[in-house]
Amino acid sequence: MKRMEPSPQNPEHAARRNLSIRSAVLTSFLSKAGTALLQLLAIPIAIRVLGREEFGLFTTVTLTLTTVSLLEVGVGPALAHGVARANAMGDTGRRRELASTAFLMMALIALLAGALLAALLISVPLPLLFGDGYAGREAAMRPALWLGLGLFLMLFLLNLSERLREGQLEVAKTNLWGALGNLVAAAAVGIGVLFVPQVWFLVLAVNGSAVLAKLANTATLWWKHPDFIPKWQAFRMPLARHLFRDGLSFAAATLLTGVVEYNLCGWMVGRAGGPRDAALYGIFVSLSVMQLGFVIMLTAPTWPAIAEAIARGDREWAARAARRLQAYGLAVGACAALGLTTLGPWVFGIWLGPEFADTGRGVLACFGFYFAAHVWRHIHHTLMIGTGQVTRLARVQLIETLIVAAVAWAALHGGGLPMMLAAMGATILCITGTLLPRRVAVELKRNY
Repeated sequence: MKRMEPSPQNPEHAARRNLSIRSAVLTSFLSKAGTALLQLLAIPIAIRVLGREEFGLFTTVTLTLTTVSLLEVGVGPALAHGVARANAMGDTGRRRELASTAFLMMALIALLAGALLAALLISVPLPLLFGDGYAGREAAMRPALWLGLGLFLMLFLLNLSERLREGQLEVAKTNLWGALGNLVAAAAVGIGVLFVPQVWFLVLAVNGSAVLAKLANTATLWWKHPDFIPKWQAFRMPLARHLFRDGLSFAAATLLTGVVEYNLCGWMVGRAGGPRDAALYGIFVSLSVMQLGFVIMLTAPTWPAIAEAIARGDREWAARAARRLQAYGLAVGACAALGLTTLGPWVFGIWLGPEFADTGRGVLACFGFYFAAHVWRHIHHTLMIGTGQVTRLARVQLIETLIVAAVAWAALHGGGLPMMLAAMGATILCITGTLLPRRVAVELKRNY
């Protein structure tokens, strides 16, 4: 098997990385346009047809189901890093082992997770899980929860294709399929609110469309790179242990953050204020996802490119890419916070209707502050992952996540939703917002 030694600062490799980022950003605009169509048009229509409380049920179901993403322990950065190193060395056999081991390991985890979550749904009354405000709503929630569980387990497995695309610097292709999935989801939501105005169909419309897009992404990936098709004989137990450990670190560093700040905090808001407050928090979560998408469209292709640059010894390129990300993150966070504070009350009344017209400037300012802190942290999550510091990131992030959960609970019961959002933002800036930039700077200097 022919192997090639990495060639530091090769102009061809640098040009390919730059092209992969530009292509990913361009195609990401298409994907974000589909997301905007879903969030700005389809979801407000759903709110008007279903009503605020019924939409609150959909929000609760969705936030609950996304907790399943915490189990994505096998799709950490080690897979993309491994593919990038194998490509740098021209090692096709290693690529096959990485893809097969990851897929088979994740399939087993998905089966186990599905069995455990199904047992939970069967045995635990829903009001015990979500609070007394949800009593009498079981008939609407249970079908949506069962359907969503199956869809999320499929997403859990199919997300492997995105990690492999990252290692190949093919994020643009993932974005194209994601854009198509968003358009299908927007159309399906529109059909649902007109003909099947039920919570379960809304879950199917949004998440089933994502499953179809990821299936298409996986099929085209396997067609172009047949060595990524999983085979039993290519499974390697030592490699599975390595991916599993890295995946645990990745989950602690990134996925656990979303689960706590979106799902757990959403659950706390629902228990404290009922479906109406849960609906408002769900809108904030949707806005976070939508706005952060404009950051992810640059970070998603940049961190694999940084990893590939380091694998090939081109550390100067990696440092320049890091500086660009930091500047971009600051700009996006500041613009989002300013826009929410100044225009938010007016936009909410027009966008979401009279039931949300009383959303105050104070709560929107607190959300804007939290979101800006969240963006700054996300930028440095990306840089820590790209520079191969996932384990160190996990330690810091686990501590912060525990503190954020405690602070959020205390602030919610002491000052309501605005105080909770402000306290969460301040905690983020004090911990990861300060420590991670220092670690990135140290690592990039060490790499020179």
